[in-house]
Amino acid sequence: MTTDEIERGFAALEARIRATDDAIGEGAARVRQDEGPLLARMAATAARIVPMAGLEVMARGKVDGKGELYDQGFFPEKMLILAKTEPMPFRPDDANKAVTDQFCVLKADGTFAELMYSNDTVLIDSYLAQLSAEDALGIYGPELLFMLYRALRQYLEGEEALLAALRTTLEYLHG
Repeated sequence: MTTDEIERGFAALEARIRATDDAIGEGAARVRQDEGPLLARMAATAARIVPMAGLEVMARGKVDGKGELYDQGFFPEKMLILAKTEPMPFRPDDANKAVTDQFCVLKADGTFAELMYSNDTVLIDSYLAQLSAEDALGIYGPELLFMLYRALRQYLEGEEALLAALRTTLEYLHG
């Protein structure tokens, strides 16, 4: 092999790498453009599992001298907690309340919401605000897609295990 052949091969390889990088950049841009609608469709699909797989989320509570919670109130519906972010300085509903924790949740109706907690020495209360899928992605990032997918997958695995156990029980009962 001559030096010219090596240089031509190297140049051809470099050109293919540039073309591939450009195609990847264009494809990634298209995916990012469609992330909001994709997340919204995933949320609509996942909404049916929220009542079974979601958590009861505290809306407010009081803290005693030992740091224990009492007199807690919960939101009426379960939610999937998908992500946490650095809290904003103050709540949108009350600028006098600092945000101590901030989460993105999926509600049972398939919509996203931002859940903010404020905690003074005695009272913990919250603020729940609707979020569009696009806004949720803007604040919490594309990890929401992964977390929603993971929640669906874990739920399915649990359902498959339950179904296998039911089949085993029925086989045993009916010989």
